Amino acid sequence: MNVAVRVPWRLLSFGIAWILAQGIAESVLGPLAGVVARRIGESVPVYPWSTLIGVAVACWVALRFVDDVPWSVMALGDGVWHWRRLCSGALVGAAAILATASILWLLGALHFERVPTRTADGVAVVSDGWIGTALRLLWVLGPAALWEELVFRGYLYAVASEAAGRWVARLSSSVAFGAVHLMNPGANARTTVVVVLAGLCLCLVRERANSLPAAWSAHLAWNWVMAALLHVPVSGLPFATPGYRAVPRGSDWITGGAWGPEGGLVAMLVLGTAMAVGLRRRDGLIQT
Repeated sequence: MNVAVRVPWRLLSFGIAWILAQGIAESVLGPLAGVVARRIGESVPVYPWSTLIGVAVACWVALRFVDDVPWSVMALGDGVWHWRRLCSGALVGAAAILATASILWLLGALHFERVPTRTADGVAVVSDGWIGTALRLLWVLGPAALWEELVFRGYLYAVASEAAGRWVARLSSSVAFGAVHLMNPGANARTTVVVVLAGLCLCLVRERANSLPAAWSAHLAWNWVMAALLHVPVSGLPFATPGYRAVPRGSDWITGGAWGPEGGLVAMLVLGTAMAVGLRRRDGLIQT
């Protein structure tokens, strides 16, 4: 089968397997989450986990029955989950978003304010503390970042790389990554450009570490720092802000506005610099 026919067939097979597997996962996890929610008195997110299961099954089906290739084509070979690779990826992701927030703060375009304690009939309502919120965010952000990496830096990257080379894989997977985020609240051309740049940087993390999990840890660290440390929206999606929150001040083009600090010009400059450094490096990130 020639490449022009094989690529669409591979992607179609992957998509069908994803939809079917996610549907089954939701039918099983939904009732279980409902039972847990009734016991603890609050909702339990199912979507990130059902999507992760659907994508993982789709990857297995595609690699095993359609492509007949090993998991290593997705940078999921031996040793990729080693703690040094995961830590190096997490440091890259955390450093990038902290640099973005620090520049905004120094420019006076980001400041912190207290979040008033909620009250009921004059009595303070005890809200979840920082640690509890941070752990809950990992429950949501961890699987969400992993399924996105499996799709974009994993299977789509592998298919595009085999068909047309590394640069096509980088660009096509990153553009698709940006297009998916257009469904988020407040998305526009500016935020899409930033997401595409982030996708390119994650491709470089994957390549330099030869590890998709390293890209996942970078992705997760970027999102978690925004949600758990800065208490700002993540790609336009708001999360709980116990005690304090970072608030943008000034033009949305600079600060990212309601999208979060990852949606502005400063984030573009930070990611662009990170990409330039990554492209110049010939050696990898810390490996085993």
